[in-house]
Amino acid sequence: MRKAISELLIVMLVSGLILTGFTGCGEEDKETTQPPPLPPDSSMSMDFSVFGGGKMAPGAPVPGKNFLNAATRVLLVDAAVIITLAPSVTVFKAAKNTTPVEQEDGSWLWSYTINYLGNEFKADLTGRMQGDKTLWSMKVTCPTLKTPLNNFEWYSGECPLDNKSGKWQYYDYLTPNKANVIGTIEWSVLKATESKIAFSSTNPNSPNFGDILTYNLEGTTVTISYYDASENITADVTWDVVTTAGNIKVPGYNNGERAYWDENKQDVTPQ
Repeated sequence: MRKAISELLIVMLVSGLILTGFTGCGEEDKETTQPPPLPPDSSMSMDFSVFGGGKMAPGAPVPGKNFLNAATRVLLVDAAVIITLAPSVTVFKAAKNTTPVEQEDGSWLWSYTINYLGNEFKADLTGRMQGDKTLWSMKVTCPTLKTPLNNFEWYSGECPLDNKSGKWQYYDYLTPNKANVIGTIEWSVLKATESKIAFSSTNPNSPNFGDILTYNLEGTTVTISYYDASENITADVTWDVVTTAGNIKVPGYNNGERAYWDENKQDVTPQ
């Protein structure tokens, strides 16, 4: 009897050690998941501030015609893009101030509200890691718009886990019950001084349908190239973000030859 009890105690002791070992391993091996990093703001925005939004500093000399021509064209292009992108960019940037919460399906949710031009948007940005990339979806609710939105997918996108490139596509909020893509972006942001964005208008109801705007930053040099599908022409503008000197080339201006301005925005002829 004593032997049987001893053997039983040994079995119980060994079993307890095994179970303890398994429990300990489980705690050590438990993964701590982290949310995917948000794509950079520059994946859906362009900086045209050198042209001042049509405003000049007090007392500044009147710019030359080359700069003025470039500014007019850039600001018109900027206005066309802003109609599509500005609200979504503003709402997207606010996600940085929100702590994401992991969902039961493994995705991460940034949920917050933001006021834009007098309208309150409830935003739900979802990031889902799938293989070597992250899939993004922004859904918004805003009942005060002329076309009320309820859990409307405003835009979606994807990017690799290194967050250096990706794609966005934007849906028409005027037709919230249909997934009408009105614009797409292909982007790459390798570092703060090296990025590229190509925006394409895919809205058949827009006068800019088929147009493509490419924004390229290399060091301190920005080049934008704009393809006008209705005219079948391409124009480009280049400038230095530090000196503001630059040039423009567009059919129908300066005989189609490149035209330059200096750091004072005055016309110059290159030597």
